Amino acid sequence: MASATQGGRVKPVVALLAVLVGLAMLANVGLETLDPIPDGAPLFGNLDEFCASAALLWGLWTLFRRPRR
Repeated sequence: MASATQGGRVKPVVALLAVLVGLAMLANVGLETLDPIPDGAPLFGNLDEFCASAALLWGLWTLFRRPRR
């Protein structure tokens, strides 16, 4: 039985989705409607922006890294 990741097509799709979601969150496209944690919340206010930045960086790294030889 073949798995979905055997062809190597799932990871680039997930990486592209992470880049798009990260950019949408950081660009504030939804005018604070996509903000799951309000920025005024003490101690956790910027946690969603941190996660969006991490997803964006991981997605870009996954899409543009060079394969090992």
